[in-house]
Order: sequence, then structure tokens, then C-alpha cells
Amino acid sequence: MAVCVDGPGLPENPPRASLADLDATSPTRETVCAVIVTHNPDAGFSSRVEKVRPQVARIVIVDNGSTEPALGQIRQFENHNHLRLSFNPTNQGIARALNQGAQWAGNSGYRWILTLDQDTIVSSGIVDALAAAYQAMPDKRRLAVIGANYTHRENGKLAVGQNYQGGLAAGEVKEVITSGSLIPLSVLEEIGGFREEFFVDCVDVDYCLRARARGFRVLRTTAPLMQHSVGKLTEHRLFGKCLSTTNHSPLRRYLQVRNTVILAREYIGRDPALVLSALGSRATAISRVCLFETQRLRKLSYSLLGVVDGIRGKMNRFG
Repeated sequence: MAVCVDGPGLPENPPRASLADLDATSPTRETVCAVIVTHNPDAGFSSRVEKVRPQVARIVIVDNGSTEPALGQIRQFENHNHLRLSFNPTNQGIARALNQGAQWAGNSGYRWILTLDQDTIVSSGIVDALAAAYQAMPDKRRLAVIGANYTHRENGKLAVGQNYQGGLAAGEVKEVITSGSLIPLSVLEEIGGFREEFFVDCVDVDYCLRARARGFRVLRTTAPLMQHSVGKLTEHRLFGKCLSTTNHSPLRRYLQVRNTVILAREYIGRDPALVLSALGSRATAISRVCLFETQRLRKLSYSLLGVVDGIRGKMNRFG
């Protein structure tokens, strides 16, 4: 059972009168609630939260079983206005934590959530830029998510679109990452929330696939609106070419492969291009594990288990 703590001096729900004066379908500071999922965040977490706070009406921090001293760092927000803390006694996975945060936001009158990882550093204008992308859409009712492009924290490289020349345009894509995504709660509810059995990996891809299967659109900004880390990125040179690898743990490698194989089984007929691309990316990642990472044999064996369990649809190997 989650334990929740609110900052003082704020009602459980935001003032309905102020929301009534706004276009309820539009993302603004008053209609957006940020949801940040934590699990043993580092010492810089507080400063990252402060970058989010002026841009949204409320922040919900859902902690997944952090231990001290990280837990103490999160509890310092108990006395801050505009923040709500929710503590899960164990790691429930990012999907369940996001669903918990989204449910509270919806029940409290907010229209949108901005989902963020604990290590993401947002720009000072991320919400405004995502809102501008929404306003430029011709059919706003069909939006499932607007994702944010980003630079890698480790090397400063742009994640998508290396030739970006400026501007705030957004384009339709097949998938976006969870962190930095602005999601209308009405659509999240219609689609059915995030897939909790996936725990962490492919939760974003699954949401985008289900949304697009229902006729909704997925957008991503061309502008980098945050700094973000994917695993613990390292770069290596091979035959004169720079290759990166994420150094995820064996368990994460298992979840990545298992969940990708499950999605491949479910969507190969509907979206073969995306499925084949995802499978190819996993194969590339495993090859780089073998070339550059530590614990190679363990990660490879866990990846093979992921293939087997993905084909069988087995979801409970590790509890």
C-alpha cells in the first residue's frame, strides 16, 4: 500500500474555479501535473525537481522503495508547496508508479501529466514548448502524447535529428520515451494506462503502439528540451567508428528483450516496420554487450532467457 504525504497549505484538489476559466483541453501550467518516479535518486535530485516546479501546477513524486539516504532526500519535499509524495514500500515498477501518479492527478482535476525520470534535467521552457506543439496540431482530439527530444547527459549529443537547426516544430513519430512526455489524461484512461506487467522496459513503446492502434497520434519535438541518460552510456571505437552502449544490468537486459519479443508477437501484423526495427535494435545492443560491457556471459544468458520467456509469454520469472 502506498503512503502519501502532501505539502502544507494546499487543498487536496486544485481550485476548480481557476481551471474553469481555462480551455480544459489545453496544456498550461494550471492544467499540468508532473509525475516523477524515483528509486534511490542521486544527490542532484532536488535541483532537478526545482527546474520542474515553476512550470506545472503540481508535482507528484512516486517513490518505489528507496532506501536511506535517498529516502531522506525525497522526504525533504514534505514541507514544500505544490508537491505530493507517495511511497511504495517496494519497487513496484515504473508503469505502476506512473499509473498511481496519473490516477491522483486525474482525480484532482488536472488534465495532463508530464512524466519524468528521476535523472532527467528539463529546460526552463519544456512545458511551454510541448504546449506550443499541441496548439499547432490540426486535430487535437487525436493526440496521445507529445514527447521531448533530448541530449544525452554523458556526451551532449542530440538523441534524434543530428542536423537540428533550431525552432520548436514537432513531428509525428511511432514512439517516444517516457521521460519528458506530455500526456492527456482522458486519452491515457481510454487507452488503459501503462502496462504494469512490463515493469520498466518498453512501457513507453507499448503505450504508443496501443495509442496508434486506436487512431491516436504520437508527436515528438525536434528541439531538445531536456538532458537525459539511457543507462550508463559509454562510447567505444571499433574500426574507426564510435559506438555507444548503455551498460544496463543483466535483469534490465532480460526485461528489455522479453518485453520486446512480447510486443513483436502482438504487433508484427499491425506494425511490422516498428517491430523489426525494435528487434534489430535489441540485437545490436546485445552485440555491443558482447564487445564492450562487463558481465558479458550473464547479460547474454539473461537476454536469451528474455527471448524464451517472451515467446512463451512468461511474466513471473523474477517474482
